[in-house]
Amino acid sequence: MRPVVLLTGVIACMVPTLPAGALAFIPDPALCTVSDCMINTCPVVHPPTAASGSERYCDLTVTLYDQYGNPIAGYPATDFAFTVLPHSAYPYLGGGPSGDWPGCENHYSVTCLAGATGPGGAMPIRVDLGEGCAPSMCCPVEVWVSLPVGTIVDPGEVLQNTVDMVTAAPSGGYVNLSDIAAFSVALTIWFQYGIPQECADFVWSTDQTVWGELTLSDMAMFAQHITHYCEPFTDPRP
Repeated sequence: MRPVVLLTGVIACMVPTLPAGALAFIPDPALCTVSDCMINTCPVVHPPTAASGSERYCDLTVTLYDQYGNPIAGYPATDFAFTVLPHSAYPYLGGGPSGDWPGCENHYSVTCLAGATGPGGAMPIRVDLGEGCAPSMCCPVEVWVSLPVGTIVDPGEVLQNTVDMVTAAPSGGYVNLSDIAAFSVALTIWFQYGIPQECADFVWSTDQTVWGELTLSDMAMFAQHITHYCEPFTDPRP
């Protein structure tokens, strides 16, 4: 963080010598925003098709604002950098400190979808799981966006579910009886005890308040993918 602090100090010292409006192109990391999304994965081919219903990526929007809250248009994509980390709110899932699949966050990649921010200061970015199979895991992550002036304080949240809930074969990629059993257990725990089942919440319904509320739409989603399979994905762990 030391280079960021020094850079901020340099900018602050330069303010008196700059002409009026010269800071309008400098983003304020405290005011910039990053949207959230959820990926419902299925072990079928990438990219998704209407027939498969698979989702191998989701798109977020980074919106840049200057210190006065004005959107910054024309900010170059080359100044964006991304870091994917385990989701801090779910340390027991995926790659968290006590997660069930250490290193799963390494399977994600993030890219800008435009050469520069648009008139409203928006930069679309894509969070992608790659060309392989859907990982046999639930791996929610945080996408931290860094700019030359610092890191945006609020990360983008990417929640992930997969119908391949239980690893089958060496690396998964198959939806079989073990997955059906795991989903059935999740249904029981939610409907009987009201305990959220994040990894089994395939459809984010409008009336839901937390990730993990199961409804008939989740059952329908799971049923559509019971017979899907593919070759195992590449393990992202070193």
